Amino acid sequence: MATIVSRKLISLVVAMLLVILFAPAPVRGEEKNPSTTTITVGEMCGGCVKKITARFEQEKSVAKLKCDIKTKTVTLTPAKNVRLSPRTLWEIMESIRKTPKKLVGPDGTYTSKPESTSRL
Repeated sequence: MATIVSRKLISLVVAMLLVILFAPAPVRGEEKNPSTTTITVGEMCGGCVKKITARFEQEKSVAKLKCDIKTKTVTLTPAKNVRLSPRTLWEIMESIRKTPKKLVGPDGTYTSKPESTSRL
């Protein structure tokens, strides 16, 4: 009887180790960056992407920019050790006549212009 229990226990331990070893691990590139900010606009075309890209290339605090015409979104990744100000981002978009419909970032979700401008 003890041999049967030992074999079952060993089988269970081996099965658990196999699951741990071969379970899919998340790929680094697939992880969402919690510091990114996504801005949704009402309309977006190729010209809009050029305007948005040109404007945000001037900002040293923005390390990466991705525009998606299909989803009408702009995703911004801040430079290292920088936290982007939701209000400043909103105002930059307004300055190029692309009023955001929604802004989602580490400081929260906004459907109207945020109040503070503490950082960019």
